[in-house]
Amino acid sequence: MTLYRNLSRIIRSSRFARTSLALTGALALTLALSAFAASPTQAASLHYHRGYSVQHGYLCYGWPNGAYHCTVHWRRTASGALISLSSWVPNVRGAGGGGSRGSSGSSGSWGGSAPGGVSQWGYPPGYHTWAMGDFAGDRYSSVFGVCTWYAWYRRQDRSLLSGAANWANAARARGIPTGTGPAAGATAVFAPGVQGAGGGGHVAHVERVLGGGWFIVSEMNFYFNGGGWGRVSYRYAHSGPGVAFVY
Repeated sequence: MTLYRNLSRIIRSSRFARTSLALTGALALTLALSAFAASPTQAASLHYHRGYSVQHGYLCYGWPNGAYHCTVHWRRTASGALISLSSWVPNVRGAGGGGSRGSSGSSGSWGGSAPGGVSQWGYPPGYHTWAMGDFAGDRYSSVFGVCTWYAWYRRQDRSLLSGAANWANAARARGIPTGTGPAAGATAVFAPGVQGAGGGGHVAHVERVLGGGWFIVSEMNFYFNGGGWGRVSYRYAHSGPGVAFVY
């Protein structure tokens, strides 16, 4: 009953309606269920399966490392292929998803075909998490350790723009170029709930562009692959709905 009470509290306090959830392993429930999502009983009954599965109206995708994402935003084509309509669950060609999806009109949209060896929650080889300390004279020392501080630190040619979720809008207001396609050295802006971002959104630094809309980011205060507050970690990400770039 404790799990159900906690989920109900999350639902009541959520400020945005999302109907996706993330599961790491078979039992862990993370992120918020919106008031329009499945009941806590249904959510708790979702179980990890590698690759694609449909459970209680959710389309789910399980990565080999145990990460598990589910969404109610999906459809089935006339041929029976499963198509995700949310960037939280990828459309991976050759993995049972049945095709690719891009955001309309966006040249930087994710084509759905990841380069070999790349997956949403895979660990980029050769990139290692490390702890970082602040430096003397830092004008933003009061926010050291979080994602916005690190985004500014990697691009000190501009000031700390805003909170993470509004980073791209703040950049446009100042005449700084933005777009939907990844570029090395750009700041990637993730909307709340997109690719692991919290309720306040998330920003990261694009280290390397791969292919099919995929790229490698470095970031701070992202609790994956040993990351966290004051720690710089690396992961794969992809362009698509809810992802913008500040150049």
